[in-house]
Amino acid sequence: MTPWPTVTLLSTLLLLSGFLATSASASPSTQFCTTSTEQDVNTDLCFAVASSHNETTNANDLSLHLSARFPDRNTGWAAVGIGSLMQGSLMFAMYPSSTDGSIAFSIRTTNAHTAPVHLSASSLAGKKGPDIHVTRKWLDESGHSNVQVSCFGCDRWSGSTLDVMSANQSWIWAWNGKQMTGSASEKIGLLKHEDRDKGVAFLDMSTSYVASGDLPMAQVSDARVSIPAATEEEPKVHAHSPFGLVTLHGFILSSSFLALSIGLLAIRSGLARSFKYHWVIQLVASGFILIGCSMGLILTMKHGGHFRTTHQWLGILLGLGVVVQSWLGWRHHVIFVKIGRRTAVSNYHVWIGRALVVMGNVNVAFGLKLGHASKTKYMFWSSGVALQLAVLIPMWYFWSRGKKIMDIVGAKESNDGAERGEYVDVGVEEEAFLVGDEEEIELDEEQHLHDKKEDLEIK
Repeated sequence: MTPWPTVTLLSTLLLLSGFLATSASASPSTQFCTTSTEQDVNTDLCFAVASSHNETTNANDLSLHLSARFPDRNTGWAAVGIGSLMQGSLMFAMYPSSTDGSIAFSIRTTNAHTAPVHLSASSLAGKKGPDIHVTRKWLDESGHSNVQVSCFGCDRWSGSTLDVMSANQSWIWAWNGKQMTGSASEKIGLLKHEDRDKGVAFLDMSTSYVASGDLPMAQVSDARVSIPAATEEEPKVHAHSPFGLVTLHGFILSSSFLALSIGLLAIRSGLARSFKYHWVIQLVASGFILIGCSMGLILTMKHGGHFRTTHQWLGILLGLGVVVQSWLGWRHHVIFVKIGRRTAVSNYHVWIGRALVVMGNVNVAFGLKLGHASKTKYMFWSSGVALQLAVLIPMWYFWSRGKKIMDIVGAKESNDGAERGEYVDVGVEEEAFLVGDEEEIELDEEQHLHDKKEDLEIK
């Protein structure tokens, strides 16, 4: 029979060795924490990382512990991702599950600054990418949701760079405390976070790297502070080349929609060649719009070929609209030359043209936002819109009162209205693009029929 003191000593040694083994497997780790103290903001997110070199696969493995507090058990999500931009980042997201006290975990990515989409672990492994496994999920006593993940061969991800030896590895993080989640699905759509609930953290990965041996398990400390003191800054924005495809795409389209407004001004100017000025300007602008839309399609193909943004779909609609609008303009002219009056085609041409100008300017703004444009570019866009409004609003105001531009800026009207100034008011094709009241259109049609009747009687 073993003496009691010996048993006690052996038990103590076993417990001590187990504790040391656990401590060794849970360290070292580097972590980042952010806790907001602003009113009505409860951001509480931490994540810890540790890594090691896998001699078998000759790749680097990563351990991640993501911990966050949500407002309640059915609300919110938290996510971190490798790199400094959402585009191409390998993201790890978690949110409350539909089952009480459980947590849902999802691997995600995106090809732009748009809502990330789900990636299955099996598809990643099948494409010789990272092999990701959830090690543990739990809700701790303090109310924090936790997920521990092992990412084997994590540096094989091609969308963003993971350098386990970097002293300044970038990680994006985001938190949302308003969206109703409460789902066990890995594919639920994640709503956008607030601007204040996101950022980029820079971690010294070298402090948590093990050159060989088993992968240490990352563990967020109870103190919930950054270890070592991690730096944080706003997400960096990719600066597009001044003469690159993105910049040219935006410049061509914004200039073309401005030109369309000039074409509208031309047809209402009252100049002798107003119709010619109108169709030449609109034809050239429409051609450049189609070139700009083609550039947009090339950019989409270069980034995975996915159409997920309002900017992309509006761009397709505008491209098709320009083609239809050009055909309507030509068709109107053919009909007007034959019968000498406006028809439904004329009205369609006018209203679709107006819609294209408005939608085009709005979509330029969507494009600026999607491309993280500088304040200078926003200033140029807003100046262009203001210029169009400053010209088009007075033009429509005076037109509604039966006046054209030359009546205002260049006319020398006599009291009886006989003198129209030093320009020729041809009043033919330019009038065909103007949409008047239904009563006015009916009177025009009656006059046309009356004139035809008189011609027949004379014959």
